[in-house]
Amino acid sequence: MLRTTVIVCGILLGLLVAAILIASSHGNILAGLRHLIADPWGVVTLLDLGVGLLFVAVWLALVEPSPRRAVAWIVALLLLGNVVTLVYLLSRTCRARQLRDLFLPPRSSDWR
Repeated sequence: MLRTTVIVCGILLGLLVAAILIASSHGNILAGLRHLIADPWGVVTLLDLGVGLLFVAVWLALVEPSPRRAVAWIVALLLLGNVVTLVYLLSRTCRARQLRDLFLPPRSSDWR
């Protein structure tokens, strides 16, 4: 199951990075944001993204054993979005021994 998680996260990360690179070559991010917030569904999309990132930030703060690393991950998450979510999941997956370790806080004797 952990191998499947790595594969899925890797594919999603590749797709997201490719989409970001393609969008970056077509226009300025600020122009895109102005266009997005002009449409009510664009505002809903941004709100959905914000709520999701906030949820991931809280989860990350709860499961990351090092407060300093948690803060660094959360700052990166807020700056770069779900690319960081996928990188963090890949990082946790590489350290996890079982699926429980991926999503729940580590027990003090379990984590390296």
